[in-house]
Amino acid sequence: MSELQQRGVRITVWSFALNAVLAAIKLAVALMASSQALLADGIHSLVDIAGDLAVLIGLNFAHIPKDDDHPYGHHRFSTLATCLISGLVILFCVGLAWTSLTGLMNGTATTVPGIAAAWVAGVALVLKETFYQYAQRQAKQLGSSLLMASATDHRADAVGSLLALIAVLLAHYSPSLVLLDKVVGLVLAGWLGAEGIRLFKGACEDLMDTAPAQGVLKDLSEHIFEVPGAKGFHAFRARRLGDRYEVDFHLQVEPTATVAEGHAIASQIKATILRLHPEVIAVLVHIEPDHPEHHKAEGHHGRPTHSG
Repeated sequence: MSELQQRGVRITVWSFALNAVLAAIKLAVALMASSQALLADGIHSLVDIAGDLAVLIGLNFAHIPKDDDHPYGHHRFSTLATCLISGLVILFCVGLAWTSLTGLMNGTATTVPGIAAAWVAGVALVLKETFYQYAQRQAKQLGSSLLMASATDHRADAVGSLLALIAVLLAHYSPSLVLLDKVVGLVLAGWLGAEGIRLFKGACEDLMDTAPAQGVLKDLSEHIFEVPGAKGFHAFRARRLGDRYEVDFHLQVEPTATVAEGHAIASQIKATILRLHPEVIAVLVHIEPDHPEHHKAEGHHGRPTHSG
């Protein structure tokens, strides 16, 4: 089991336990204290539980070894899991927005929420923000978009709990503002919906093999000229497979180099990239002689010089 899978599973199990406890408490107190804002926050925690299950599935299936039917591996299971998480968030937001908007338009009266709802929202806010800070650091260290999507959902929970806390306090101490519960639901739906759409868009781009940012490509390709014998390269590209990258490019070596020498240069470059970038799972190198006909306008030829 890889480090990503080990740490990812551990983080997600903790997330699942936290979401399960918070969902039960939020829903129970929301019903007793008559707080629609906290009820919406509790329902979102239920959605998070489904999201955690999707992450666990993605992490485990993504690391299944290659087989005859999947010669490139199963890494895109994590991308599918990200689609599921974001889809659940978007569906939740559509329902919440509709309920809140119709309530505001109809001017439906609501019961003044009890102060217990504020205490639960406050504790949930602290717990979720703390867990977000931890989870997003782990996601960055592991280079996992799936874990980052899950971490982002914890930040969304923290914002939701903050809005619920404000709404409950204002409605409790100023009963004339009781409809603020529905306003908070509408604001929460819009904010979370935007986050869900952003995550879904990113997952779709990965499924369409959209090129990574130029900064990522530059970071991966900067090791080529570090290896003696590398004269130039072009057609450097990468595609995301779940939380990992697959890289390929054309490498130019001395025209007089033997096949074995060219292979040795390519192997050293490949080993360097794989060692320094654990997010890369495969590097394919096409070797060419360093002739003018192989020099491309978009390529790079000769070792870069650095001015002092």
